[in-house]
Amino acid sequence: MSPGFPKGQRPTMRDVARLAGVSVQTVSVVVNDKAVVSPATRDRILAAIDELGYRPMAAARSLRTGVTRTIGLMVADITNPFFARMADAVEDHAHQSGYSLILHNTHSDPERERTYLHIAAQRWVDGMLFVTTTDTLRGLRELQDVGIPTVAIDRIPDGYDGPSVILDNTRTGAMVAEHLLELGHERLAHICGPLNLHLSLERLASFQESIRQHGLEPLPHAVGDAAWSCESGYHAMRELLGRGPTPTGVFASNDRLAIGAMHAISEAGLRIPDDVSIVGVDDIEFAPYQTPPLTTVRQSLIDVATLATKILLDLIQGRDPERARVVFEPQLVARRSTAPPPTNPATVSKEVSRSTT
Repeated sequence: MSPGFPKGQRPTMRDVARLAGVSVQTVSVVVNDKAVVSPATRDRILAAIDELGYRPMAAARSLRTGVTRTIGLMVADITNPFFARMADAVEDHAHQSGYSLILHNTHSDPERERTYLHIAAQRWVDGMLFVTTTDTLRGLRELQDVGIPTVAIDRIPDGYDGPSVILDNTRTGAMVAEHLLELGHERLAHICGPLNLHLSLERLASFQESIRQHGLEPLPHAVGDAAWSCESGYHAMRELLGRGPTPTGVFASNDRLAIGAMHAISEAGLRIPDDVSIVGVDDIEFAPYQTPPLTTVRQSLIDVATLATKILLDLIQGRDPERARVVFEPQLVARRSTAPPPTNPATVSKEVSRSTT
């Protein structure tokens, strides 16, 4: 029973607004995440929700049975084709299993991530699949404390020992290095994802270590943004080209970074792959349709998403999943964006120097 309320009477959104000192509309904004409010206001509203034991109507209806037949999926950026395909595969498997899906798009914002987890802990969902924005995921413990099952996809945050389905990021970096080295490249550089993620650090470290094992020294790396966007790939590639010497082989930590980098390479008057070879990760829908088609590392995203959903549904239904921590083996898809290096790489550096002056 909610504190201070007669038996059978539940607190309403108006009660939350009164206790938090805000309007009903502001409470609705926070509960439904319809717009941005200040962190202080959001915290007051969440505290009032906790104190009153307020449950939104969808959750209230499920209190009688304790089942919503709904799962949540929290992703960092739904505009990223990688996450769009993931959401589609999760929704498809959930629907086939008689469950609905609530999608939470955090826009790579840790505060929004925390809010979504807090709301989910009010029993809006029976379980949660999540892709973290950083390696420190605040709010996850709240879900675990109320017994809501969780499965991590793509990234495992610090301290999380629950079920997960991820790509072998160490093997990914090494695989790309081996591909470029076998083609004869010696001047290799990496455009990595945000350095607050283990997967970025793992890909960077394994790529560079594989190069060093061949008696070569990798060129300094550049870093993309939290959204892993084409724009940040473009700027990171311009940074690499401006440093000198010009790399003849570039590993971008996802396909969107690679696509942005390809534009910067062409803008500098260089040819792909004649002057610079480039490799991405994910094999998104647009990768084969670049000019030239992008060499990339494929992870079977439909299999990843489907297996993660199956594990979550097993946990929700009280079954022990066959596999709780799964690491998928990457697959190199060689297309026409990689080839042997130019016979005289020094000429490439001179061309870049002329184009940037």
